[in-house]
Amino acid sequence: MGKLYGVSVGAGDPELMTLKSVRIIAETPVIAVPETSGKSLALSIAEKIIDFSDKTIIYFNFPMSRDKKILAENYDRISEKICCELAENDVAMLSIGDISVYSTFGYVAERVISRGFAVEVCAGVPSFCAVSARVAKSLVRDGENLHIMPYNREKIENCDFSDGTYVIMKCGKNASEFIEILDRKGLTERAFAVENCGLPDEHIYFNLQDIENIGYFTVFIIKNSYE
Repeated sequence: MGKLYGVSVGAGDPELMTLKSVRIIAETPVIAVPETSGKSLALSIAEKIIDFSDKTIIYFNFPMSRDKKILAENYDRISEKICCELAENDVAMLSIGDISVYSTFGYVAERVISRGFAVEVCAGVPSFCAVSARVAKSLVRDGENLHIMPYNREKIENCDFSDGTYVIMKCGKNASEFIEILDRKGLTERAFAVENCGLPDEHIYFNLQDIENIGYFTVFIIKNSYE
């Protein structure tokens, strides 16, 4: 009976992969990866470090839906396929950033554990830490609080951003709406964004008004004390 490994591959730069993540992937015969439009970002990062030629790759699609029934059914399908593989082999499921931060792995792991299989999680560098390092600015210091939020218009409208540093993720197509809200609150000078951190098409925005169209993997940071 095999074990399911949840493996973080870092925020984009393959050199941010941990020694443990590289070892686990190299030793595991079956690799499960999320797929979008025929591509897997997590796999493309790991391929720069590890040879996958002798491995079985399982691709999964995760619907961009908030319908809990649709999501649950998809998690059930993914878990079923992984459990079939676990009957004979270990499986490593890859995730960008850190696998504990807004990752679908947790939903799959719960189902796999309920079927009696063991699960091990390998931590990684989350996107907001990579972004902070990329611009050489600390996230928090001197007892400040750190808030990590997925974009939600109602919550953003009701937030005064006065308590430490705020990381806003999963903004995507709502970026212009988010920037307009920040502008109304007088916060754009305290904010910056990094798109596709550590990847070849990385963009850094210290002036949010320069942003037109940005991708899903964009992190916004709003600081109380801008360095």
